[in-house]
Amino acid sequence: MTTDKKIVLFDLDGTLIDTAPDMYIALNILLNEENTKMVSYDEVRTQVSNGVMGIFSLAFSDDPVIEGDRYERYLDIYESVLGQECKLFDNAYQLLDSLDSRGIDYGVVTNKSSRFTVPLLSQYDLLGRMKTLVCGDEVSKRKPDPEPLIKALEKIEYSYNKSNVYYVGDAEKDISAARAADIRSIACTYGYRDENDDPSSWKSDFLINNIMKVNEIV
Repeated sequence: MTTDKKIVLFDLDGTLIDTAPDMYIALNILLNEENTKMVSYDEVRTQVSNGVMGIFSLAFSDDPVIEGDRYERYLDIYESVLGQECKLFDNAYQLLDSLDSRGIDYGVVTNKSSRFTVPLLSQYDLLGRMKTLVCGDEVSKRKPDPEPLIKALEKIEYSYNKSNVYYVGDAEKDISAARAADIRSIACTYGYRDENDDPSSWKSDFLINNIMKVNEIV
């Protein structure tokens, strides 16, 4: 069954929740354990959308391998500090309340593992509000592949017209995934990106600097 309803899918890190502070804390705990030079918060922030691979490239440029004991230790540390300093981006609750009042569905599609995503969404009382959720460990190919977005829509009991499906993300891979899935894309400029990264070049359908702007689009 196809519905006339709209749905907004959100990336997590850098789009819905500012997770950089916790990732920064976890990385520097690990660096301290290894007696390695600390990395600045601003540096970490530019790489959060690239996951552990991105932040390891800053700290361990000679060996940024995301596997083995160091990788597992980082994940354990991150889990231990998860939710301590992160926060929802400004106006996120207000936007979701508005979408609820308008009868618009929403969900989260992230490359982040469910091990971390589910506790974060639960911490902010968002898990039960989501129509759908797909994490990186649920798919064989992560963004920029469209598989996570396609899977998120398949989890719902009815189908949407593609013109009524929107994906909001702060990284080029988010926009690439949306384009490949043939849904509408919204690039946000308030998230995590390098100063040389230009969101206007990502070919998104829309560009926003505040999450509440989604209300003006959907």
